[in-house]
Amino acid sequence: MKIISTAEAARRLGVTPNRVRMLIEAKRLKATKLGNVWVINPKDLDAVTKRKPGRPRKRSRWLLADKGYDAEHLRHYCDRYRMQPVIPLRAMPRKPRPGLPRLFDRPMYRQRYIIERMFGWLKENRRIGTRYDKLAKSFAAMVTLTCSLRCMRQYFSYKT
Repeated sequence: MKIISTAEAARRLGVTPNRVRMLIEAKRLKATKLGNVWVINPKDLDAVTKRKPGRPRKRSRWLLADKGYDAEHLRHYCDRYRMQPVIPLRAMPRKPRPGLPRLFDRPMYRQRYIIERMFGWLKENRRIGTRYDKLAKSFAAMVTLTCSLRCMRQYFSYKT
């Protein structure tokens, strides 16, 4: 039987050795102690590396918003999660902030128009705009139907 150390297990799992020790203490990883060193069977690493099914979690790179969302707490949120806030500054003067002024990416902000136009198209259907549906499942089905009708209207025009 082949055995590996916590350092080797950490390298294979892509985590720190402290994280491997935490997994051992939480009894998520089987290990035996020889002297002052934990020894792990490589076959037991498979139980830890298996993840839940589904898409991997991803964070967005930008936060596109209009002037109404120009608030310091939103900008701090973006800084904390390494997102770039693309929010124009309000025209109303405020207290001066220390440090350099935030940059505003105008070409990126113009991409917001695509999303706004999509919501406008969806709300052409009154049932979606007022949300008559009680269940989320039927509401999602109606949104899907509206999107497919919009695509059909785009590609198959009746004006010809």
